[in-house]
Amino acid sequence: MLKSKARLIASLILAVMLLAVLIVPTFAQGPSTEIKIQINQALGNQSDKFVAGKDTVIRVLLKEAVDVKTGDQKLVVKYGDQIVATLDPSPESAPTKVIDFTCPSRAACGDWKAGDYTFEATIGTQTAMATAKFVERRALRILAVGVKANYGPGDARSPEGKWKQQGDFMKQVFPISPANYKWVIGQDLDLSADNFNLKTNEGMVAVWQALANLQPQECTADPIAPVCYDLIIGFVKDRQGEQGNIQGYTMGAPANVVTESDEDAPATVAHEVAHVFKIGDEYDKMNGAFNCSVNMPPSDFVGRDWNNRENATFKCDTSTAFAFPVGTGVLVKADTEYPYEVGGRGALPDMIGYMGSGAPQNSNWTTAAYWSWLFDQLAPGTQTAMLHKARLATPVKYIAAFGLIGKDGKVTLEPWYSFMEDTVVKDEGGKYSIQAVDDAGKVLATMSFDLQFITASNPPRVIDSAPFELAVPFPEKTAAFNILKGTELLKAVKVSPNAPEVTILAPKESEKIDGKYTIKWDGKDKDGDKLAYTVEYSDNGEDWITLASEISATTWEDDFATIPGGEKPTGRIKITATDGINATEVTSGLFSVPPKAPEVFIDEPEKEITIKAGEEIALSGEAYDLQDEWIVDDAALVWSSDLQGELGGGELLYIDNLKVGKHIITLKATNSFKLSSTAKVVVNVQ
Repeated sequence: MLKSKARLIASLILAVMLLAVLIVPTFAQGPSTEIKIQINQALGNQSDKFVAGKDTVIRVLLKEAVDVKTGDQKLVVKYGDQIVATLDPSPESAPTKVIDFTCPSRAACGDWKAGDYTFEATIGTQTAMATAKFVERRALRILAVGVKANYGPGDARSPEGKWKQQGDFMKQVFPISPANYKWVIGQDLDLSADNFNLKTNEGMVAVWQALANLQPQECTADPIAPVCYDLIIGFVKDRQGEQGNIQGYTMGAPANVVTESDEDAPATVAHEVAHVFKIGDEYDKMNGAFNCSVNMPPSDFVGRDWNNRENATFKCDTSTAFAFPVGTGVLVKADTEYPYEVGGRGALPDMIGYMGSGAPQNSNWTTAAYWSWLFDQLAPGTQTAMLHKARLATPVKYIAAFGLIGKDGKVTLEPWYSFMEDTVVKDEGGKYSIQAVDDAGKVLATMSFDLQFITASNPPRVIDSAPFELAVPFPEKTAAFNILKGTELLKAVKVSPNAPEVTILAPKESEKIDGKYTIKWDGKDKDGDKLAYTVEYSDNGEDWITLASEISATTWEDDFATIPGGEKPTGRIKITATDGINATEVTSGLFSVPPKAPEVFIDEPEKEITIKAGEEIALSGEAYDLQDEWIVDDAALVWSSDLQGELGGGELLYIDNLKVGKHIITLKATNSFKLSSTAKVVVNVQ
């Protein structure tokens, strides 16, 4: 009886198994599988944080490998209820477990504008669906300048120009759209004088200060003003320091120095900008600062506490991160994080987080922790909490205070500037303070701050003098500003009764300027104080370019062939004079500077390549325009082949229909003034 029951149960199990085989869907091209949709802008693990306007790949993950076949596989992209695109899979030469779907161009998928998306994948007879919300992030504004630097007596070196594109890696790995990627290419700086010697600490401080001076004065009180930069990066040719081993450095916001010739300079750029948003270092026993609440290095890594730099034996004990085997940093695992370079290499192997150090540039990538944190920090409106709380109905007078304070209490001052502002500046607190006092010593206003004697450089350095930069209220009866450490008076800065007087002599109104030109002005001070001048230029009256800062001469020669212009008289010069406290600013009449054509770069392919007929190729490029900054409109960026004519438009274009032959691929960029430039690369198709 028991044996009969056993045979009956076995028969039933066999029947169920056969029935299951009959009802499980199968693929025409291979075995049965399950499918899952992954939306990827840099990682497969983005915590549902997707950026509007950013290039995106939709990946279909399979349980078993299959052949890729157009027609049998497709992806439908819907924006709300509207079909935006129906995409074919990217070709693969062998069976694969991951099928990628890419938009031929950004415009082909509706520019990935903000809103709700639905993705419907069909792989043979299997289907899957996923949804996502793409949201706007605020602009990230970086000023990048080339620096002719001093490396000792008679040794002046200029960068080669590679620095202009060394922000492209950051553009890929930051949660930011190309339209909000404000990598502003500024005028080259000549810091080749002996006082800027990058082999000395004093010279490194002087270079940093010269870069910091490029931040518009109003940003001292109002860092979210449209003209302000999140960071100013100066690119020098070679490493700095007495031993020539400093890869890059900063004395604090708002400026950084980066070495152009370093192979991993693009990762250094992303690293330094991430520090602005409080993302910590991830390298071991190199004096780095760890911010465990934001991103954790492996638990056995030793560094400094981000919130207490004096603690040099700090660890993130609860970290579960693994170390990358090369250099020192966090491992980004290919099989769990799915790192992906859209428009470039595609799916990536195991990578190192760019907050580490010592690995080749092509091994650096973002992590889920960086992406998530930056996504939140770049939310529109997040800047409003940085230094102020509210606006005043009537502007009040402030002083922009700059200088260095040593551990020994010695104070070295840069020229200060008075200005009017309607921002309520927040007192951040700290051991140091600046007080505005009257003739009797009565305190009229106070602003406190802290100093950092550990630099966020690579490697970090302990310094003897640290910079300060803050806005302090300047009440009407202020006779002096006292700089204190606790209750100890370090320095008193007296206020002269009279502000400087300035008159611009050249250029004249309606004058036409191109090429080298000398700007002239006259400055006087009734108190006999020594004056320092800042010279700025604008082609629209809103955005100002600093041409010179803190100079004593009353002339400045500049090359207007490197300055933005326009078809009408829109140029202005602004001269700001300070006696060390009181400042006066004057603006010239309108004059003419001709507009300039854009500069065009092809990123992919980097050089001449050979592909097979029918193989998909990504064409990636960009164009920088002095008037319009980076050109992102697909219609203004046109790709063409000398064999096939126009191929399409945009910064990123996927094509798989190049015919056999040698193609000269051209990217043509046209700016708003209808001025064009081109770049070319050769693609051989066999």
